[in-house]
Amino acid sequence: MADEWVRHLSERAFAPYSLKAFLFAIVCVALATALRYLLGLYDPYVLTFAAHYPAILIVALMAGMPAAIFAAALSTVLVGWLFISPQSSDALTVFNSLYFALSCVLLVLIAQAYRRLLASYRAQERHKSLMLQELEHRSKNAYSVVEAIVTQSLADNREMAETIIGRIRAVSATNDVINAAEDLQPDLRTLIRSKFGPFGQYRAVLQGKDVRLTPEAARNLSLVFHELVTNAIKHGAMSGPEGSVEISWRTNGQTLTIEWIERGGPVASAPARRGFGTRLVMGCMRNLGGSAEAKFPPEGMYCTLTLPYRKALD
Repeated sequence: MADEWVRHLSERAFAPYSLKAFLFAIVCVALATALRYLLGLYDPYVLTFAAHYPAILIVALMAGMPAAIFAAALSTVLVGWLFISPQSSDALTVFNSLYFALSCVLLVLIAQAYRRLLASYRAQERHKSLMLQELEHRSKNAYSVVEAIVTQSLADNREMAETIIGRIRAVSATNDVINAAEDLQPDLRTLIRSKFGPFGQYRAVLQGKDVRLTPEAARNLSLVFHELVTNAIKHGAMSGPEGSVEISWRTNGQTLTIEWIERGGPVASAPARRGFGTRLVMGCMRNLGGSAEAKFPPEGMYCTLTLPYRKALD
């Protein structure tokens, strides 16, 4: 939490040597001096520079080294003028002043190092973002070429071509979801919603806590959900206007279990043979070290997906 606060503070930084930076330094020193005065009313023996240490650190983080040095010098002058008696020249006073000066040097150096590190991090993030955009652009071009090849190769089997193209687009859409996610770890809920998007009206009820997926888990589960959604639209609950799908997930820290329940559709029955879609679902779950089990009660298909929790998050 403290790290996020400091980062948020430094993201609002002023340009070094700017007038705003030095005005900010003056305001911080003024506030610190006022606080030191109030502390002195409560306890006359409060440390001489007690209120000015955080002021110098904040100025160093937000306004840079020049403004921080200016704030330290201004603090020394004000404290010496307002809180140190001219007759007071004992060793303790000299020690406090030297200690404050050395502490200011350390605070400014640490803050400057942090600002440089943050600037480097931001530059890397911008470079990473540009690289991801370029990779995304190239991958979309590649997917377009593959779609054209499939369309031309299966010109006499339009249904098969559309099925394969749908799977290709499912992978492409998943890459978009992954790239848009924080730390490239998409939320399971967001991934599932994206699979229903291309089919118009949303008729799914989702229940479960937030689960962040690794890119590998997201890509495999994306194909699984694409097959389930496609099957529900062609043959299952979503083939009619009244049908819907309930999707829930839970974890015990070791296993992630996802349940897919269809309701309100035509009477369900087990398929006569295992098609390519079923084999694809089973293969994707095996890639994650998990399994898929489907049942076909009359009210609608019921499918359970189980995978090791570490495969979803590690």
